[in-house]
Amino acid sequence: MNTPPSEKHLGFLINDVARLVRRAFDQRAQSCSLTRAQWQVLAYLFHNEGSNQATVAEALDVEPITLSRHIDRLEALGYVARVPDPADRRARRLHLTESVRPLLDEMKTIGNEVIDTALEGITAEEAETLICLLSRIRCNMAGRGVDQAGSDALGDVVANDAATKDASAKTVASRAAGAKASTAKAATTKTSAAKTSTAKPPATKVPQKALI
Repeated sequence: MNTPPSEKHLGFLINDVARLVRRAFDQRAQSCSLTRAQWQVLAYLFHNEGSNQATVAEALDVEPITLSRHIDRLEALGYVARVPDPADRRARRLHLTESVRPLLDEMKTIGNEVIDTALEGITAEEAETLICLLSRIRCNMAGRGVDQAGSDALGDVVANDAATKDASAKTVASRAAGAKASTAKAATTKTSAAKTSTAKPPATKVPQKALI
């Protein structure tokens, strides 16, 4: 019989912490009259302004038609503008308007307050360790094709991992080459010894050191 995961199960904790953080943000952001989904669109465009709708929909893991409704609402509020793509007259790029900037500042303040609450009793060193570990987990998942777009956002984490793996690969290759050379040398020595044993012994006895 299947049983639910323990409260200390890593997968359960990651999901539950994310749920509680989202709920806390929603409660504090009620005065802004925007849904969490609309907040997510604004946050994504803040870091990726000029993206097209298909890219945003894929990054936020929502259906294109659903995202289109969010954009319609944000455009009606004057927060987002659909701008023609210079490279493709049929396409539109999404840009934030100046009127949304104060709202973004408020969103950032609310987000910082929620994170400060979540990290109460946790030292700066512990928080940094937590960030590093979660980044590594995300890197592990993105590296297996779970979210290719997410892997590009890892920046230095991916680069450092790649450098570490490259150095390890070079070390392994170097050791393998050394082992191969040693094996070849041993084989040559063995062949030479065999030839020596079948040849006519010399007239004079050779000191042991001369054979080394």
